[in-house]
Amino acid sequence: MTGMFLIRITESSGEIIDLRYRYIWSAWLDGTLLGKGHASHADLAIERAHDLVNPDRVERIEIVER
Repeated sequence: MTGMFLIRITESSGEIIDLRYRYIWSAWLDGTLLGKGHASHADLAIERAHDLVNPDRVERIEIVER
């Protein structure tokens, strides 16, 4: 079964003391939450999200940055 893999990335608003928490991300496969977390860079957030899913299950990838 393959589906749409959605990665949502949001830059934290306000003053961030620890830059490891600058971006908040979540990973979804066909509407099911696979995981979420924090990252220091958007690229790192995407990399962590990709670690949660088997590439054989992904038909399409969408990345939404806010």
